[in-house]
Amino acid sequence: MNFTKNRQIWFSFSAAAIFLSLVSILFCGFRLGLDFTGGARWQLEFSEKIEQKNLTDFFSQQKILTKKTKIQKTENGNFLVTIQDLPDAEIQKISQNLKNEVGEFSEISYQKVDSAIGANFQKKAILAILVALVGIILFVAFAFRKIPAAVNPWRFGAVAILALFHDIFIILGIFAALGFFLQIELDLQFITALLATLGFSVNDTIVILDRVRENIRTQKSHENFADTIEKSVRQTFARSINTSISTLLPLIFLLFFGAKSIFFFVFALICGILVGTYSSIFLAAPILVSWKNFAEKN
Repeated sequence: MNFTKNRQIWFSFSAAAIFLSLVSILFCGFRLGLDFTGGARWQLEFSEKIEQKNLTDFFSQQKILTKKTKIQKTENGNFLVTIQDLPDAEIQKISQNLKNEVGEFSEISYQKVDSAIGANFQKKAILAILVALVGIILFVAFAFRKIPAAVNPWRFGAVAILALFHDIFIILGIFAALGFFLQIELDLQFITALLATLGFSVNDTIVILDRVRENIRTQKSHENFADTIEKSVRQTFARSINTSISTLLPLIFLLFFGAKSIFFFVFALICGILVGTYSSIFLAAPILVSWKNFAEKN
């Protein structure tokens, strides 16, 4: 397999994945969790069997059936009820009315997030990702500042960021589809997984780029830039794959045998590692070759 000569194949594959992710994001949108929207959420276990329609009718009569109201039946027959952000006294009143009009229940769990705090979480999550991206491009450009001018050190930083945007976009597309079809919500756990993906992906990319830097210094007269890139990717390929596998194995065990509450957090990490490994090997370094060739022609 030649990584650089076949780069058009990798670029086409990535373009298709980004296109599908864009379609998913535009048509499915994002299903934001309580951390970002604010509101109250109960997990209720009723003493007698009731139907979801009973709860829907109740909240409709209470005049709080809004877009934020979500009623889901869990696998064990309990109900997960999410409503808009309301004062504590009003929520207690709703809870009492629910017992009187629908049936007695046990409150398995209860969570409440103020809508202002949820909006603040949204801003901070976006800011955290942007700051991470800016920090990465500055660090990479500084770390590779001694690259020959013909190669341009800023390209190394830009390539790392392009690979990261590629990874983020695909993961967002996957979770937009999961939100639409499986009602999976984006919460702070997802943002944590996204930031962890950034760290893993850029680490893998920097290892390859660092080897490129070293090989440029010792480049032989009969070798061109594409040959140097190809050699660098081959030299780091086994290391990248081994690192990914050793990280994936415990995550796969967690996915199947861990708590259900962290299932999609672990799933996001697995997606991030797979996509990040792919972009580091098949996207970042080959882009450098195409970029340099384009610059020389113009």
